[in-house]
Amino acid sequence: IPGEVALGRHGAGRSASLGKMKFAPEPGGQGAAFREFAGVKLLVVTVVNALGAIIDREGRVVRGNLDPSSGERRRSIDILAPGERKRSENGPTENTTLTLVATDAKLARRELDQFARQVHTSMARAIDPFQTATDGDTLYAATSNRVALDTARVTPDILGMVAGEVAWDAVLSAVD
Repeated sequence: IPGEVALGRHGAGRSASLGKMKFAPEPGGQGAAFREFAGVKLLVVTVVNALGAIIDREGRVVRGNLDPSSGERRRSIDILAPGERKRSENGPTENTTLTLVATDAKLARRELDQFARQVHTSMARAIDPFQTATDGDTLYAATSNRVALDTARVTPDILGMVAGEVAWDAVLSAVD
């Protein structure tokens, strides 16, 4: 359907997996979320193919790190002792979460670059761990530069905070 993003095991998310720290990988997927804030549109589309597990807003692991002996999901830090991590057999970046954040806010190049860094950094709340040596995680940011920010209500930093929440929603939608 035009104007919609297929979620889950569709498109690039079809072969994605995650939670590969110690236990068998589980399906990753393609996610998306949209929000309008202070007259500005924000869209995040992501393909979650991560070494880490997915964390919900209550701090629970919702996909990945599933211990087959107990049936429990645990945070990565709770399942690994130093040096115990499963070694990669397919090279340094077999895990890559690709993300696009798009907006219609008018942002100067420097503001767009900072906005992108802020959103990408925020994704560490949703993917545990994020940006490891075997992750090739990448975020692209784009703007149509159509809507001037009402700087009395919203700054590029505030917009980045809101977009970070949208990115978390997109990651969660990839595995619902």
